Amino acid sequence: MVADTEYYDLLGIQPNATALEIKKAYRKAAIRLHPDKNPDDPSAAARFQEVGEAYQVLSNDSLREKYDKFGKQESIPTEGFEDPSEFFNMIFGGEAFKDWIGELSLWSEMTKQAELSGFEDESKESKDNKEDKNEGANFGAEGTTSSAAGPQSKSSKLYLQHGEASGETSLTAEEKEKQHKEEEEKRRKAELEKFEEECLQKKIETRNELSKKLVDKLSLFTETDMADDVAESFRQKLQYEAESLKMESFGLQILHTLGSIYKTKAKIFLKKQTFLGSIGGFWWSVKEKGGMVRDTFKTVSSALDAQSTMQEYAQMQEDNEYHAKKEAEGEEKGVNTAEAQEKARKEKEALEEKLHDLQQEKSEASKSGTQEKVPTKHTPEEIAEMEKYLTGKVLAAVWSGSKLEIQGTARGVCDNILYDDSVPIEKRVARAKALRIIGDVFSKMTRTEVEDEEARIFEELVAEASQKRHKKKAHTEPEDSSKN
Repeated sequence: MVADTEYYDLLGIQPNATALEIKKAYRKAAIRLHPDKNPDDPSAAARFQEVGEAYQVLSNDSLREKYDKFGKQESIPTEGFEDPSEFFNMIFGGEAFKDWIGELSLWSEMTKQAELSGFEDESKESKDNKEDKNEGANFGAEGTTSSAAGPQSKSSKLYLQHGEASGETSLTAEEKEKQHKEEEEKRRKAELEKFEEECLQKKIETRNELSKKLVDKLSLFTETDMADDVAESFRQKLQYEAESLKMESFGLQILHTLGSIYKTKAKIFLKKQTFLGSIGGFWWSVKEKGGMVRDTFKTVSSALDAQSTMQEYAQMQEDNEYHAKKEAEGEEKGVNTAEAQEKARKEKEALEEKLHDLQQEKSEASKSGTQEKVPTKHTPEEIAEMEKYLTGKVLAAVWSGSKLEIQGTARGVCDNILYDDSVPIEKRVARAKALRIIGDVFSKMTRTEVEDEEARIFEELVAEASQKRHKKKAHTEPEDSSKN
């Protein structure tokens, strides 16, 4: 008997369910309860969160053991339920692909690099400088100091009060601040270089470890007579493993990525072993490098696309904050009486008339740049739609980066096992043939409609974000053509 069955009930499984049954149950529950699929259900988000917590506990052996013995409260992780690096690892293959691609380090490395680079401090400093400038501008507008001294109102006050001596003190403080920043920058640069060196070393170790694991997998074929029946048996074993791997989140995409690399690497190596094969091998090498450039470009484009969407979403929030502030100011006036309400109505009509006039002058104002634009007020539905769209864009960017990381790892592993001069050429040729079989199996993997529905939780968000972008382009094309 277990102390609590709430988490099991949420997933619709028995307390003796296996790890695979828990994973499948979570996927089905997540699809059924996802807020995007239940827009009219205000409780969907909370239930979706509960299902996620249940999965995180039951999918962790130690947490599940605590839950079974002591109940819900004792099984809550001390660091909380959300871990971004674990989250992205779960999205892109999870533990199932660990022996093939290792652990994806993109998210953790980006977070650490941002921390060491001091992006957050720079952002805060930029914000503070902006506020200081605004204060200085207001100070100057009041006529208490010159326009040139406006942005440095505090320094101006000290200067007026204490004369040139205070100016020297301010300069000394500035020099100290500059020296402190230079020292801090050097320290961060040294830490960043050290971290990058550690990441590089870790990647090398990971590739060496994955190379050994791949050699072990290939040995099922290379350590035999490599007859047709052995090749077929080897293929069937890989097919069986791939059937499980394809059901992971983005599992099919990862299989196709690995399959393409394995086939290309095997083909390049085998071509070089034939008469005049160096020419064919060179052509395939050029083709591979072209693919690497294309994938890198896609990754950068996805990142810029996500950044642009983030800025658009932030602007929508700022627009609504503007209107919320205006509404709050209206409420503070205490428009309670009928007379005040009538006054407000007239003011509203006057404002609407003024806005109408401003709208007519919009084209001239946009050219001159002198007319202030009133922000658009966005509905909750528009904000929710943008949040969903942004999630898809971010996932698409992270997937592009993760895919690039997977490709780099796989290529490095293939080079390790195919171009190791300490291994006889005959053995390496056999490895290339086995690698080609794996690539062929992985590249041909597909999902049925039922399997696709079970696996596509996060993939749908990426697909929908991409579709929406295409729709926008399709909508704007007629306008562009009409202008021409």
